[in-house]
Amino acid sequence: MKLSYIIIVLFGLILLPNILFVDAADLDTDPFSAGTQFDSKPLDEAEQEDKEVSDIWTISIIIVASLLIVRIAFKIIKKRRARSD
Repeated sequence: MKLSYIIIVLFGLILLPNILFVDAADLDTDPFSAGTQFDSKPLDEAEQEDKEVSDIWTISIIIVASLLIVRIAFKIIKKRRARSD
């Protein structure tokens, strides 16, 4: 297998899931602050909607950026294949 195919497969298997699940980093890992997560008052509807819209924008920006990176990588691979032929 060529190195370029290996790089694409590694990107798909390792980096892409990490990019998609970047929101998991927001989880609180401190065991002593477990009670403070539930002490805060719930968000009202407007704040909840703003948070959902913000999350959607974040996810869509990540998806678009990853698609651009993949497209650039495919262009580079295509040019190198054309040169090698």
